[in-house]
Amino acid sequence: MNFVQLRAFHAVAQYGTFSAAAQALSVSQPAVTQHVRALEEAIGGRLFHRRGTGVELTADGNDLLPHVHQIIKGFEDVYARLEDGKQLRVGHLAIGLCGPHVAMPLIRQFRATHPGVRIDTRMHNSSQLLELVAQLRVDLAVVTLTVPVNDLVCHKLADQDVLLLVPADHEWAKRDAIDIAELEGRPFVLREHGSMTQRVFDTALAASGVGIRRELELSSREAVKEAVAAGLGLGVVLDKELGYDSRLAGVKLTGADLSAAEYLVAHPEVSELGAVREFIATSFSAARTEVL
Repeated sequence: MNFVQLRAFHAVAQYGTFSAAAQALSVSQPAVTQHVRALEEAIGGRLFHRRGTGVELTADGNDLLPHVHQIIKGFEDVYARLEDGKQLRVGHLAIGLCGPHVAMPLIRQFRATHPGVRIDTRMHNSSQLLELVAQLRVDLAVVTLTVPVNDLVCHKLADQDVLLLVPADHEWAKRDAIDIAELEGRPFVLREHGSMTQRVFDTALAASGVGIRRELELSSREAVKEAVAAGLGLGVVLDKELGYDSRLAGVKLTGADLSAAEYLVAHPEVSELGAVREFIATSFSAARTEVL
């Protein structure tokens, strides 16, 4: 067992295919396959199930991945300290996003100071991203939370409020605010289970005793926006994710607690290592400049 084999295994687990891992590592696919096979022989078990064009981790692979992830990040940290003081020249970051609006200014500032670090992003809802961070499947995640998660390192970036999303020609589009009680019986298009935006809205509805008509459940805010624009129902969106769409209007909701926040979240075992540490360190000035 050696570091090259561990790095190959880590890349396949991160990218989901041997070809994508080879491209990320700038080596041939047969080389990656050989390294993974040698590692499997060393531990005496399969690390991946080959399924069609991709792979899935076996139980042994899932057990091994968090330890290898920590080794990779530790190596990047040592490299940064030895080769260039504490200025990271090379490395890799897998960042999970529940939405691009808060995260992109952070990524832009980090890339400006650390252009040699490769960044890959994954889009999921906040609940899924928290699981990936806990499993060390992503290094960092920008997620919507109402309170920090105790077992993870959580840095608050920006406050958010849930807005009512209506078509631009709707009777409420020009209103300054809508009381949540006025939503009684109105048709809504909703986010999927696991969406923190939807969870905040549902909690506010329950606390206020308001019932809505649940017309559709959709898996992304972009789908919700399109459905609202098409007149299929009303929706909700976080204020910094409203964007600029002339077909839509966002209206403040009152009468209930509809607040949340964006957090930068990392696993405590890697939060002080290499590119993860540097991304956290550079994020706060970007958040203050672009987001808050």
